[in-house]
Amino acid sequence: MAGEPGTTGLSGKSGVSDTPSTPEDTVRQHPVDESSLPKDYFAHPMKLPVSLSASFAEIRPNHFHGGIDLRVGGKVGEPVYAAAEGYVSRIKVSPWGGGKHVYITHPNGFRTVYMHLDHYAGELAQLVESYQYSHRVFAFDIDLPADSISVEKGQLIGYAGNTGSSGGPHLHYEIRFADNDQPINPFYFGLDFTDPVPPTIVNVKLYPAGPATMIDGAAQEWFQTSRRKVGKQYLTTTADSVSVAGRFYAGIYTYDVSEPSKGRNGVERVELYVDGSIHSVYSVPTYIYEETRSINAHIDYAQYLKSKEYYILSRQLPGVRYPKVVAARDSGYICFNDSALHTLEYRVFDYKGNCTKRTLSVRSLPANQTEHTSLPAVGNLEDKAMSVDFRRAFTIDSAGFRAEMKPHTLYADDNMVFRVSSRGAGFFGSRYTVYPSRHNLPPNIPYNIQLPLPKGTRIPASKFLIVALNGKKASAVATRIDGGVLCAEVKTFGTFTVAADTVAPDVKPSNFAPSAAVTAKELRLKVTDNLAGIDTYNCYLDGRWILAEYDPKNNALIIDAKRLKKGVHELKVEVSDAVGNNAQKKWTVTR
Repeated sequence: MAGEPGTTGLSGKSGVSDTPSTPEDTVRQHPVDESSLPKDYFAHPMKLPVSLSASFAEIRPNHFHGGIDLRVGGKVGEPVYAAAEGYVSRIKVSPWGGGKHVYITHPNGFRTVYMHLDHYAGELAQLVESYQYSHRVFAFDIDLPADSISVEKGQLIGYAGNTGSSGGPHLHYEIRFADNDQPINPFYFGLDFTDPVPPTIVNVKLYPAGPATMIDGAAQEWFQTSRRKVGKQYLTTTADSVSVAGRFYAGIYTYDVSEPSKGRNGVERVELYVDGSIHSVYSVPTYIYEETRSINAHIDYAQYLKSKEYYILSRQLPGVRYPKVVAARDSGYICFNDSALHTLEYRVFDYKGNCTKRTLSVRSLPANQTEHTSLPAVGNLEDKAMSVDFRRAFTIDSAGFRAEMKPHTLYADDNMVFRVSSRGAGFFGSRYTVYPSRHNLPPNIPYNIQLPLPKGTRIPASKFLIVALNGKKASAVATRIDGGVLCAEVKTFGTFTVAADTVAPDVKPSNFAPSAAVTAKELRLKVTDNLAGIDTYNCYLDGRWILAEYDPKNNALIIDAKRLKKGVHELKVEVSDAVGNNAQKKWTVTR
């Protein structure tokens, strides 16, 4: 296929669509005016005082946090109640993400969502168990009609837990517009809490907008607060001023604290003033899930990868379809072009209106008064760099590798680096690296890749899969075989190659011994896989299917011991990974 129109062949020429495209997946977004939202319609979903462990739209890896996290005292089992009357419109049970969910649609046009439940209550519990046994599944996601399960305000619906990807017991709570599932900050609906503590500003950072910009005499990023080693100790200093020549933008690392915990939560609003005038504002009162990955374009992503710190940037990239930074001018960039002293001031607010400020004086220097130093080069001399218009579709087709990207996969025009390296030990075929060099951010939307299916090996084709490489670590990518090539939809840039997984998953008891009497409240089995990942599993007690919950963060299958009657039983477990390797184990258990 090399050399066809619209592809990148061995010559390295890039193929793009003939005309720019507007985002076809743009979704209607409701405007949000806090003053117009009902303040007494929704009740607090628990009897505990409101205590916040995570705020709305808090910055998370690759997404905004869709609700608020409410503390439950570190224990599983706190009752959860419907915030208002309505009907259960959706139930989702997943080993990942929000774990056990309930969605309640209300007659006022909003929907509340409750996640990480430990278990359900009443009619909900009966429906969930009936569905799981009739379909022989643990995980499922179903919509329900309006006449299925009605609830009253304050009705018990479940119990707070630690299911899914939760890092500890809590209730994740959301309020959404019902017609498009657009989340809104729940505190806009009158949910009250105490917060006398203002946000904390950890650091401010300045960034050159190009190689000609000099900050503090160098063409590099600059931290207002820095640490340097003096003897055997580290000295922390915060600068009052800095010189800048050329165009630049700013970033801030900040967080809020909600009593009684000292955990770091997101802030409500970040304002940047230049010489007393508003320059840019970052605020997320609402968003739509189709844009959640754009969080990567609002932060210093490279700094996050290095230190796990989220610097919110003042600048906008043109490919962000629903920008959360509103800039007064020049897309949030700053350029003085004089020899005067200017003032930058950050004002950071939490939801309660507590404010913290930080000021920085900037001495502007004409660009020709300072010695030019180039920014570090990106890529190697052997790399192919292809110019990409972010508004157009783009395809790479070279050396057996193909990548197909839709318009708006990138956030701005960029140079796409493509590199082919020799096969790594333990892998099959070349290693292919692809990434944008100017704004090396994860893609805004997934894109498709194809790699050659290895030949001349006795390993069955079904056992091969695409993996993403990060140093020595290989992460499996959901792979299919189509037309004799390996295909995958990926959400990252980086290095890809082919691996084989011929090893079956491993299954063994965690808290019981074969033939010994079971005394615990649950049977736990440890389930692991070396690469492809657990795909399906089934458990049988005396030949009959029995429900087991899969908890991937603990590599566990969990069976409620109440389902075991007194006597001796045979427990059989079947587990398959994503490439069809199967494991089957049997144990005798006694109750």
